[in-house]
Amino acid sequence: MRCHTHTNMSNAERGVVLPIALIMLVIISFAGLLAARNSATFEQFSNNMRTNQVARVSAEDALRYCERVARASVEGSAAFGTDVDRVEDTNVISADTEAAISGGVWNTRSNWAATGANLITVTPQYTGSEAQSNAQIRNAPTCIIQAMVNDRFLITSRGLSNDAAVDANGLLTAGSEVWLQSILTPIVPTLCPNNGVC
Repeated sequence: MRCHTHTNMSNAERGVVLPIALIMLVIISFAGLLAARNSATFEQFSNNMRTNQVARVSAEDALRYCERVARASVEGSAAFGTDVDRVEDTNVISADTEAAISGGVWNTRSNWAATGANLITVTPQYTGSEAQSNAQIRNAPTCIIQAMVNDRFLITSRGLSNDAAVDANGLLTAGSEVWLQSILTPIVPTLCPNNGVC
């Protein structure tokens, strides 16, 4: 009779192991799915950061280039060729107010289209290995230089990521874009000795 009781106990124990194993399998599956989802989200976040960084570096490159073009236009240098002719100096921003600056040519979207009269397209130059040449930026950065009062320039640059797409009007349809602006005073004001007489 003892053997018969022991057999019933084993049958009861075997009936509990299967549901527990199935529950553990479901829990492990959910944990695996959650880990895969978190990994995909992290990769997407990293890709967004990378494309944004490419656009930022591109915009900074264009901003520095156009600052050099603005200086060349004041100095009468021919170092930048036709880019110096694209400096908008007929429609001068007349004041340092937000309204005057926002009315500049940089704030009209059609001026950022490929056919914009004042648009300067910057082509980054790479020197060095073949890998650097193959990794060049696919969407060249652009900038617009507009003259301001007091011999200053408002420089606006736009950088795009490599996966960016722009329509015919200059509107971003995909990817990342970064806009940067600076106000440049090419000639540093100095004080003259002898009560301002130079």
